[in-house]
Amino acid sequence: MATWNGENQPLLEPGSDPTNQDTYGTPIRSHPIFETIKSGMLIPVQTVVEQMGLDVLSLRDEKGHTPAHWACLGGHAPVLRYLLEQKAPVNETSHNDLGARPIHWACVNGHIAIVDILVQAGVSLDITDNKGCTCLIVAAQYGQTMLAGYLMGKGARLQMVDRDGDTALHWAAFKGKSELMRLLIYSGFNPRQKDNFGQTPLHLACINGDINGVKELCEQDGVDIALADKNGKTPLMLATGRKHTAVMDYLKAELKQKNSFLPKIDFWSIVFGPPGNSKGPLLFFFVNLLCWGYPMYIIKCLPYTWYDLQMLHIVFFITNAAMWISLFHASTTDPGFLPRNIPEYDMAIKQVAHFDEWKQGENPLSRLCHTCRTVKPLRSKHCKVCNRCVKVFDHHCPYIYNCVGVNNRHWFLSFTLITLVNIYITDFFCYYIVHLFGWDWLTIIGAIEAAVLTIAVTGLSAMMVR
Repeated sequence: MATWNGENQPLLEPGSDPTNQDTYGTPIRSHPIFETIKSGMLIPVQTVVEQMGLDVLSLRDEKGHTPAHWACLGGHAPVLRYLLEQKAPVNETSHNDLGARPIHWACVNGHIAIVDILVQAGVSLDITDNKGCTCLIVAAQYGQTMLAGYLMGKGARLQMVDRDGDTALHWAAFKGKSELMRLLIYSGFNPRQKDNFGQTPLHLACINGDINGVKELCEQDGVDIALADKNGKTPLMLATGRKHTAVMDYLKAELKQKNSFLPKIDFWSIVFGPPGNSKGPLLFFFVNLLCWGYPMYIIKCLPYTWYDLQMLHIVFFITNAAMWISLFHASTTDPGFLPRNIPEYDMAIKQVAHFDEWKQGENPLSRLCHTCRTVKPLRSKHCKVCNRCVKVFDHHCPYIYNCVGVNNRHWFLSFTLITLVNIYITDFFCYYIVHLFGWDWLTIIGAIEAAVLTIAVTGLSAMMVR
């Protein structure tokens, strides 16, 4: 990449935070025009111009930035329109090494309305700074997915690269923006393209350690997961050097399968879950109950308390059966996954080029998921663990190994509340056994475990019913 050499150690990232770095700007000096434009209030800007003349709109701060740079960075559309009305410069480079233009600053914060105003004023979408970064590349550096969709819809050139040969896809992979990566690949970017250092987007995704991005790139046709860059580093070596365990495990499994003639059977993933989606909490629940909780109940509790607490034991049997039924349905029911690759997604992408209401704050891209290529209804969200969009998404629960959504939330609530009842009954059994026989090491362990589970499940239940 442009910012990496040798062992891929960072030197200076182009497109750094313009509010506090020397790349896309630094703190401005105290000239009134810069202070008022930075505030975003139109009337004070007009007052300063009336008092000091139109020439103040062509001034530069101590780092060489124009007033238009700061209006674009802040997303101040009324101020920018005023600058255009007054014929102020809105497409000049900063007088520094990077040479960014106002449109690049607008891309930093994803201000689609600002970019649209500049495009309508004649500013090119493909104009570059001194490092060769286009608007699309800057948007990728900052993970601005909706802006990237707008730029490509308006005809931004996909084949443009920066001074070091990196495309927008390289930058999205380096920054770990997997959703943006999927949009770029879907729009025609080549995931096999090398930069001047011989690195593909997969190399850079492994540097970042984003497992979803690595999986997405490995699934693309023709991507060589064992390709070495000009420094002799493969994606696995880069992930290993940064101790990205999930990426390392995934790449090792892919390489092993690539070199094997046998069908791919990953027993570890079958038992414990794939990288990034562990079954550990669910297995802990099973093992805790089946190997400890129920044996302790049968050996230490049931024989000594059945006649005294017969009705409570019957209730305990019923609630345990209900708990397992609820867990089964919460875990296996489709939580409300939205369909993928729907025609409405393609239509929304194509409409960007003809959409002219950005200034009203409307955005045809705001409800799109570029991973699932679908249009999200209200209260829907993309689950990063399941890698699917879920209708009325609540959260992903590792203890049921599933998302909680519109179709299974009642089963999940039932599971948590019934589990809470079972734990309270267990707490009472512990108290009763201690009252009869006193403490021993098994009772102490059971009491500690029951106390921890009581606190955890009580908190979870409170969150669900609030």
